[in-house]
Amino acid sequence: MPSVQNKLHPRLNKATLLVMFAGLLVLIASYPLSLVLPSWTSWENGPVENLQVVVLFLGMIQAIFFQKTGTPDWKWLWRGAALIWFICAVRELSWGAVFLEPLSMSDSGPFFSSRQLWYKPAVMPALIASTLLFAMLILRNGSHKLLNPLQRSGGLPWTEFLLATLCMMISTAAEEHLGLTTGLTGAAAQNLEELSELAAYIFLLTGQFRIRHHQSVLSTTL
Repeated sequence: MPSVQNKLHPRLNKATLLVMFAGLLVLIASYPLSLVLPSWTSWENGPVENLQVVVLFLGMIQAIFFQKTGTPDWKWLWRGAALIWFICAVRELSWGAVFLEPLSMSDSGPFFSSRQLWYKPAVMPALIASTLLFAMLILRNGSHKLLNPLQRSGGLPWTEFLLATLCMMISTAAEEHLGLTTGLTGAAAQNLEELSELAAYIFLLTGQFRIRHHQSVLSTTL
């Protein structure tokens, strides 16, 4: 019988490949699109940011669905993933501030601030408490022990992680942070920033598909 390593690597299932292709398409198109798209497409609470939120909530919903089956270690791994997706999604929504009237309007679009929220003081304590609680439950249920079989089978999404990191570096350069720059300014820079972030989230979603695929195969081979 072929080993798990030979059976899984480097093959990926169709869903993983399809999502990765979407991420690559957005990444490759991000620069030319940033030059031609109108500025409002990348405003806060605009179309591109809303697409980011859709991808993030899709990742969360998938993780919640995935945790319905499997052993406790897998269940808590997916529950922790769902929490991370949720935190990223609500952060893109400025913790809910985008549903209020913007504080100001400029050429860069509307400005929303979480300072408007009555529950803002509770956000950081809630994040810290929930993260620590989930980390404790993940360790208690042995979810961290899944890393070794995933690594041996090629199931850890290193490629997706590196691509997502590249996208976030491009986004950082578009903002001219950390001494990085893309040479773009104004609307073009803002478009590139948001489009590269969108690509990063798609790559992270690809990584989740990869792990899920390997979970299914590992459960039938180990």
